[in-house]
Amino acid sequence: MAKNTFRTPKTVARQKRKNRLTVWVNDVIGLDRLFGENNAWPIRNIDRILWITFLLIIYIGLTHNAERLVRRTQRTRTEVDELRAQYTTLQAKFMKSGKQSELSKRMAPLGLTDSQTPPRKLVVKPDDY
Repeated sequence: MAKNTFRTPKTVARQKRKNRLTVWVNDVIGLDRLFGENNAWPIRNIDRILWITFLLIIYIGLTHNAERLVRRTQRTRTEVDELRAQYTTLQAKFMKSGKQSELSKRMAPLGLTDSQTPPRKLVVKPDDY
């Protein structure tokens, strides 16, 4: 019968795969000259730095868009308030112009006046009808 023993894990040093973007940026811009050969942190993390920069640009754009919408909403609200006030004023003028006293004032230059005698009631007998 076999004896139970612990397995020893094989320690294989995995070589990290270099990111193509990192290699390309390093070749084009020469970041290793800027940061030095020993300080490769920005070169290794350039993809994360670019991703965060992209997210920041999107955030700034969305903030500007939201502020523009708020300004547009405020402008529209102001216009609606002005139109509502105009409507109320015009409605009051229209209601006032429909009164009998106002109508008689406007008809006076045309020679039309209200009658000074009160109206009479006409009584029709049922047999005359």
